[in-house]
Amino acid sequence: MARVRLFANLREIAGSSQVDIEGDTVGAVVDALGDRFGPEFRRHMQTARLWKNGNEGSSEDPVHDDDELAVIPPVSGGAVVGGGARGMEGLLLAFLMLVLIVANTFGTAIVVAFWVGVVAFWVIDLVNASSDGDFSLHPHPILASVLVSMAIANTLGLLGLGVGVAVSMVLVMGWAVVRPSARDLTSIGASALGAMIASLAVASFLLSRAAADGGDRQVAGLLIVIAVGALVGRWAEVSRSRMFDPYLVGPVLMVVAAVAVAYLSGFDLLAWFFIGLILACATIAGRGIGLAFRTGAIRLTTRPRGLLAALDGPMLAVAVFMPVMRMIG
Repeated sequence: MARVRLFANLREIAGSSQVDIEGDTVGAVVDALGDRFGPEFRRHMQTARLWKNGNEGSSEDPVHDDDELAVIPPVSGGAVVGGGARGMEGLLLAFLMLVLIVANTFGTAIVVAFWVGVVAFWVIDLVNASSDGDFSLHPHPILASVLVSMAIANTLGLLGLGVGVAVSMVLVMGWAVVRPSARDLTSIGASALGAMIASLAVASFLLSRAAADGGDRQVAGLLIVIAVGALVGRWAEVSRSRMFDPYLVGPVLMVVAAVAVAYLSGFDLLAWFFIGLILACATIAGRGIGLAFRTGAIRLTTRPRGLLAALDGPMLAVAVFMPVMRMIG
């Protein structure tokens, strides 16, 4: 029996930091661990580093009863990093941010239409990623709440934010009446939260862009700040760098970007510092919510499923932008 110490996400999957398992070689121990703890554990083991008695080992090394093995995933701040195949997500994110920034140079209708498309794409990605979980996200009331909230915000202004949220809740509950599969409490709560974030993100974006006092410049600043946070965070995640925590480096640079945007655009520096700080906190919270939707638990060591997981944080940041602007301004 070899004693194996597990770290980070492997420890969470196994439910223990230490296990005793049979195996004559390091490779045999690894195979036995995969058989015991399942395919997800085996998948993360593919990028883990193995240590035997304090020295890096290989699969051919023999294992004796008094040997201790340590299995350490490649982590940065607790996050499983990198994977070349997932580089496409970063390219997609960069493309969407670039399209939105360019669209913002045109009229309000154009940039809002693009943003609604991004939100709808994000909702569908979120629903698909959560389809293997213990609850169901229902896209129909969420997408409907996006369109209704946009219309209400365009008609009622800032008051439309609250009315849009209320209507979103009504749509989710109404869908539960129509569809029996949507009646369990967990699915209702998850769909309601998704609808609230999506509808607020659209309404807040619309109201910010339509503001008379430089709405286009404010939205440009918002897009730059969230693009910096999302792209830098994504880079830190795939770069295998141990110097930067992908969960913190993005939000920290969002604050820096907000101050830089304020300085270059002539906005109030102190106000935008606080705006950047709140956007950073909203991004962290939004990422946690996204993890709960996509993985069923807020575990930073678990990589979320989906192409647009990097937008989970920015969605909540955009949702709070207009209320924060009105509160500070």
